Amino acid sequence: MRTFRAPGRANLIGEHTDHTDGLVLPAAIDRAVTLEADLGGPAIVLRSAQADGEVVVAADGSQVPADGWGRFVAAVAAELDAAGREPIGLRGQLASDLPQGSGLSSSAALEVVVATALCAAAEFELPPLELAALCRRAEYRAVGVPSGIMDQAASLVGRAGHGVLLDCGVLTYEHVLLPEDHVLLLIDTGVRRQLETSGYAQRSDELQAALPALGGRRPAEVDVGDLDRVLRGVDAIPARRLRHVVTENARVLAAAAAFEAHDLAAIGELFAASHASLRDDYEVTIPELDALVDLAGEAGATAARMTGAGFGGAIVALAPAAEADRIGDEVEEAYRRRFPDHTPMVLRCLAADGAGEVT
Repeated sequence: MRTFRAPGRANLIGEHTDHTDGLVLPAAIDRAVTLEADLGGPAIVLRSAQADGEVVVAADGSQVPADGWGRFVAAVAAELDAAGREPIGLRGQLASDLPQGSGLSSSAALEVVVATALCAAAEFELPPLELAALCRRAEYRAVGVPSGIMDQAASLVGRAGHGVLLDCGVLTYEHVLLPEDHVLLLIDTGVRRQLETSGYAQRSDELQAALPALGGRRPAEVDVGDLDRVLRGVDAIPARRLRHVVTENARVLAAAAAFEAHDLAAIGELFAASHASLRDDYEVTIPELDALVDLAGEAGATAARMTGAGFGGAIVALAPAAEADRIGDEVEEAYRRRFPDHTPMVLRCLAADGAGEVT
């Protein structure tokens, strides 16, 4: 029996930029999907501690379940088969302490842990970002949702105590040291969302409608000072979507510099500006997310913003370690009073190492 682990991720800043080859600054977190498996055999046979039943697919991914998480398993196997992996299966059990639908990338962690184990089963190796790109293709194959590479990349190349400054266009990254005296609070709204049925794909389509105005440039290559000129003649909704992406790319670079300088005030301002842009220009927040950001600031968090695709899910807050438990308790209590029909959840997390075999 061998054990593999793939962490979820909290995106510190850089939301809805990765699917236009932009800049992001996520961190792998110490919450993960774990797979204990015996390697070998003609099929992939998996059970989950969080779900009833058993998923059985051919080792080459040629059998695809009609629905459920087995679609992701089959899609990963099929993409690995296309990449030349010998079709060797495994039998194992999945477990996770990542809440689904909270913006912490539980689906990417599932893809990555399955891919990592299947590569080990066949003694097949790919560079980390190539494997991330493969898992990204698998997600699209599984559910047809257009997504970027950030989630899978963060799960694979994360480093304890660091964020990952990733350029999704040229697939380069560097690690950014996070404040040692702070922790991450991931505060879930209790509002579930699925990307297939949210407005995620619609936002992507609206953004795509504005991209011809860039004349072939990536949004990350557009200077914020040139944005008004670029947006002339673009319809109002696509213009707002593009304005968010261009300004968010700039905020990612500024945030990386602020983390390196330990400029906590600047980090707080950049997180606030990012959330406002997601609320007003990209329009993916909901009242519950907006409330959590406000409550975290009032309780003493250094910085707070929504994280993930939006339409539900969670916020990420940077909080002094000595005050984090108090801040989390105050935010949870105030949120329950304001939204009695929702059950919030506060996760205290640290930036963690990326995926691999547990020894």
